[in-house]
Amino acid sequence: METWSVDGDVAGYRIGAVAPRAAVLMLHGFAEHAGRHERALQRLAARAIAVYAYDHRGHGRSPGARGLVKRFDALVDEALRMRKRVAAEQPGVPLFLLGASMGGLMAIRTAQRASEGLAGVVAIAPALSIGGKEPAIVRALAPWIAKIAPSLPAAKLDVRVLSRDPAVGDAFLADPLTHKAGVPIASAVAMIGAGAAALAEAPRWTLPLLLVQGDRDRIVSPGGASRFADGAGGDDVTLRVVPGGYHEPFNDPGGEALVDEVADWILARAAVPAR
Repeated sequence: METWSVDGDVAGYRIGAVAPRAAVLMLHGFAEHAGRHERALQRLAARAIAVYAYDHRGHGRSPGARGLVKRFDALVDEALRMRKRVAAEQPGVPLFLLGASMGGLMAIRTAQRASEGLAGVVAIAPALSIGGKEPAIVRALAPWIAKIAPSLPAAKLDVRVLSRDPAVGDAFLADPLTHKAGVPIASAVAMIGAGAAALAEAPRWTLPLLLVQGDRDRIVSPGGASRFADGAGGDDVTLRVVPGGYHEPFNDPGGEALVDEVADWILARAAVPAR
């Protein structure tokens, strides 16, 4: 990926495509960075899809406290700004959002905030439903604790369940740009709240939407994607369940075919005028 120059201090990337038929803004997940998805993004670009991505604040090469998300709306604000930049660079080209995990939730919340100008959304294992195993009292107190000690680790990411290929987890641990110190309680509270809001607003959804969810995902609850698909409005909502799939189905063995499915879905809708 080449550097995508944006105003400010956020690290941006892009992969050009000759005569692009669609453009994608990719939103990565918690504790990682856009570069972890380069192989899949290169495959999309080979299909005449111009790809743009950036590292969220506190992630990858962008500044900020590592992994700390105090306000989910701040992530949405940034995504909206980046969306405008992509649209300005690709005038007249249908624009899609592609998000993974926390980025999948971001893509949904960004589209719920402002759907105009989007041709569709792809959400891979969106963080619509996380946690739930902690005692009720802990969940009730979490928002208060997050205000007092926002960086307090609330959970640890188990990299062994990212993919059925153990090499993916090993690479995550060896990557100097990933966050390995656990999920700050403020970040957990922010994602839980954003997921609940997204599900509550699902009936007002109108855009083409592809939800891709592994049924053996142990980082987010697979039921979150199912609940959103069942409750979503609109007439073009697809839930693609990956049998045996872990949290990163693109990085599971055979993931290349799934990337091609996503490219097919995008290109099939690229001819439809953006709403």
